[in-house]
Amino acid sequence: MISQCYCTIMTEKDIDTVLSIEKRVFKHPWSREFFHLIVSDMHNCMLTLRTDAGVIGYGGYHLLKNRTSFLSTRHQYDRMIHLINIAIAPQEQHNGFGTFLMNTLIRRARASKAEYCYLEVRPTNENAFSFYRKWGFSIIGIIENYYPHECENALVMGSELYLPSP
Repeated sequence: MISQCYCTIMTEKDIDTVLSIEKRVFKHPWSREFFHLIVSDMHNCMLTLRTDAGVIGYGGYHLLKNRTSFLSTRHQYDRMIHLINIAIAPQEQHNGFGTFLMNTLIRRARASKAEYCYLEVRPTNENAFSFYRKWGFSIIGIIENYYPHECENALVMGSELYLPSP
């Protein structure tokens, strides 16, 4: 139930549980070592989504402070985030938890004065693509062979963060 969930900063102690979710959600999960690197990087905001039953999801972004511009927006951004992952345990999906987590991540990014968010998504991941479209993300590019195991491209999606939440 959404009213009984909350987010916390991911710590080393959360990695085993997060890794378990990662392995159930993604075909090619990140490694334990990669999660250690992500959690220890001070430019990342990694959150766990919790209920009374424990961790049911996680997500995070990397904050970039380099001036950046995209041809699609013709605007320069001083602070932007790269949404690096968002996952909800399979048995908890389609209950609004992803929306709750994404809203929390976007609020934190806005609080850190981030102006723009971008991410990569598989074109075949229709649920994720639809989810990001509802958040106002649009396709800004394609990275060829981004997912090499399947020889699948990535759609790069982006959104300005001062847009209203869905």
